[in-house]
Amino acid sequence: MKNISEFFKRIGGIQAKEVALRASIQAAIKEFLDIEVPLGDIAVKSGVVAFKKVSHGARSAIFIQKGKIIERINTLQSMQKITDIR
Repeated sequence: MKNISEFFKRIGGIQAKEVALRASIQAAIKEFLDIEVPLGDIAVKSGVVAFKKVSHGARSAIFIQKGKIIERINTLQSMQKITDIR
């Protein structure tokens, strides 16, 4: 039973880190553009941020401010370096 409880603690820790990363991305976008992107619509894979179900207008505004947003995300968190937004 000890191994199972340790396994679930690790999974919970990984999920908490992922939610924290998404929250920092959400906060950076909100800071520069005042656009509220739901946490469930943010995906991060290999340092690249992708959005699901986000309007084209919001995506365009995010892309225009991409450099500032990436810089702010990387200063807000240190778990994973964000390199691009798509």
